[in-house]
This record gives sequence, C-alpha cells and structure tokens, in this order.
Amino acid sequence: MVEVLLALAIGGLVLTAATSLLVTISRAWAERPATRDAFDAHVNGVAHFMTAVLEEATPSALTKAGDQAISLKSPVGYSDTEDPLIYFFLREGPPLLVWPNGPAGRVHCYLYFEEGEGLSFLWFSEFQELEKNDKGELEPEDEDELFKTLISPLCDQIFYCYYGDEDADSDDIKEWEILEDLDENIESGKYRIPDFIKIVFKWPGEDLERTITLPIRKLSPSGVVEEPL
Repeated sequence: MVEVLLALAIGGLVLTAATSLLVTISRAWAERPATRDAFDAHVNGVAHFMTAVLEEATPSALTKAGDQAISLKSPVGYSDTEDPLIYFFLREGPPLLVWPNGPAGRVHCYLYFEEGEGLSFLWFSEFQELEKNDKGELEPEDEDELFKTLISPLCDQIFYCYYGDEDADSDDIKEWEILEDLDENIESGKYRIPDFIKIVFKWPGEDLERTITLPIRKLSPSGVVEEPL
C-alpha cells in the first residue's frame, strides 16, 4: 500500500513539473518580441521580391541590340557627375508598381538608394509620353514624370560585390571585392556592373544582410546560344 501511494506521489510530481514546463515554454513563445519577427519577415520578403523581380528582367525593344538584361544607366534629370544606377526592364511590372492607369506594364526600373530614406524603384512605363534623349534613347521629358516606389525604408546601406578584376584573364586568380560604390575604370570613365549586391537592413539593436544576384547574362528559352559570325 505504501509503495502504491509513493508511486502516485512521484507520478503527481512529474506531471506537475511537466505541466509547469509546458506553461513556461508557451508563455515565452507568446511573449516573444513581435518586432523581431516582423523585422525578419520584412528582410526576407524584400530579398525574395528583389530576386524574383530581377529574374524577370529582359532587354527592352527600346534599348540597343546586344544590351544585357541588367545594366547601369542614369535616369532623366541625373547629372553626368553622379554615379549611374542599376537599370533593368520588365515586360510586366509587379503589383507594387501602380500608376494612374492601373498596374504598370513595360516598365523601365532604376534601383535607387537614398541614405535616411531607404531603397526605392525609380521607374517609367513605355505607355507614357516619351522623347529621345541625347543618346537616342526614349525616356520621360522631365524627372517629375518618373514614378518612385518605396521598397524598404529599413535599408541602411548597399554594397557592390565583384569577382575578380575587370580585365582579368580566365587563368588569373580571382578574389571577391566588396565596395561601397560602383567600380569605375579610371581610364575609360565607365562603371562595371557588379555580380551581386549586398543589402544591409537596420533595426534598433540589430542589422541583417541579404545578398542579391544580378542575372546579367541569360540564355535563350531554347538554351541555344547564337554563335558569333
């Protein structure tokens, strides 16, 4: 009889301890910092969005033959002394890009970062009224006709990642280089498109980074590459 009572007592203690542990874990999960989860979700969402959008980039019919899917250009109103922006064209704009006529189509986008403001898209649609610039490219008449869509106000900094030097041969040893500004060839004055961009997101007490690939060169849908003549 004593053994049975002792077993019941020990079983009750174990059950009480297990219940207390479960309550403690549940309370800790329920009282976790919601802002931390929201920050993580925002950073991951922006990274997935940027990757998906850049994967859809294609050369535009308005660009010169042989242009890459992603290049460096200056939007209308930009001075020649300012660094160009990462530029790409989308046949179908994402739902985030909306203008008075509804969802935007045939969109020309520029990746624009402004300190204190975050990461945005500067963009215009081929369905707007356009005119040729000094280079013979169609663009809005004035910079006020450019649309600006905020992507992330939490973007604190952008780095440009390059693999090897611009004039490196296939046999040369290449190393990664991470720069705060676009790599400029001093002799030619031209800028080099980075292989990746690293976006730093800032929240009080915490920073997160995400690396985005720039799919500059793309195979045709058939996978066949045209051979040079």
